[in-house]
Amino acid sequence: MKWKRNFIDWLFVISSWILACLCITAIGMFFQDLQFRFLEIFPTQENQKFIDYFSSGLQYIEGVLFGFLFGSVFYFVYWLTENTNLRNKSFGRLMIFKTCLYLIGFVLTFVMVFAVLLTLEVTPIRGVKDVISTLSSWTFYAAFGTFLTLFSIIINFVLEVSKKYGPGNLWHMFMGKYHKPVIENRIFMFLDLKDSTAYAEKLGHIRYSNLIQKCFLYLNEIVFDHSAQIYQYVGDEAVLTWNSSDVEARKLSVELFFAFREKLVSKASKFEKEFGFVPEFKAGINEGAVTAAEVGYIKRDIAYHGDVLNTGSRIQAKCNELGKSLLVSEAFAKEVEKLIAFKQELMGKINLKGKAEPINIYSIDSLT
Repeated sequence: MKWKRNFIDWLFVISSWILACLCITAIGMFFQDLQFRFLEIFPTQENQKFIDYFSSGLQYIEGVLFGFLFGSVFYFVYWLTENTNLRNKSFGRLMIFKTCLYLIGFVLTFVMVFAVLLTLEVTPIRGVKDVISTLSSWTFYAAFGTFLTLFSIIINFVLEVSKKYGPGNLWHMFMGKYHKPVIENRIFMFLDLKDSTAYAEKLGHIRYSNLIQKCFLYLNEIVFDHSAQIYQYVGDEAVLTWNSSDVEARKLSVELFFAFREKLVSKASKFEKEFGFVPEFKAGINEGAVTAAEVGYIKRDIAYHGDVLNTGSRIQAKCNELGKSLLVSEAFAKEVEKLIAFKQELMGKINLKGKAEPINIYSIDSLT
């Protein structure tokens, strides 16, 4: 579910920033140890405050507090740019916007942390003047600006790559799971625009591409809610996949199709105004064992191979002929037949291109 995915991302972000802050603190403590020894040579009352502070380990608490607060700010900025109209801005504008918010968040977090430490009287900084002095120092911005930029790039990179390959797959690739082909049981949905050729001729290249962009943007909004991974975009077709070991996967895949249809209907006025019609999609679903492997050196990706995909694509191609929007294989239908929210209809044994024998195909319709 989307909230679960958001929570995992938030947990990853704050954990990463806490770890980063603790590492920086440890490095800082190493160099401060030299300063600590120097201060011991001149044991004034003022120096004693720094000696007590350096030997207390409170800087690690500062690191955890700062990492948690700024990590939360960082994730909020990431969430804001992923779930609002900001995601439609150009890459350059988006990066400038995010950088400005990160800097503002960084300074505010710095002030909040020191406000807490000053209140608890556990920092050698003597008051607001010292905080302002620190914030107005170019060395502060040089050091922490470098730190902020470096870790922001790393964390954003991990989030973007994880989004590209799907939840969990980045870790699998890192561990080399798909370096050699492996067998997985998966569900595949082939989602295709109805009457795409007629629409393309009517709209022309640019407007037709705009139509596909908008449709897939709305599809993306519901993908995480239904635990789906987008395997490929092929022209006006999207291929989605689920791990069939998930007991909810079949239900979620069917629900995604009808949720996507409802999403497009809810945007009917926008589509009518811009394109003169409301797009409709058809889909074919199949499941079974496939081979998964990393392919390519340039533009490396996870690829799935097997008859399951070929059959799923051929099933989807029969939607127009049979007058149905959602067709599924018998293997999938048998597993999903207990779902009372949907009704199934056996369409009979259908000959598919490339298959020696006809296979049973079922249609699925919503009861609501």
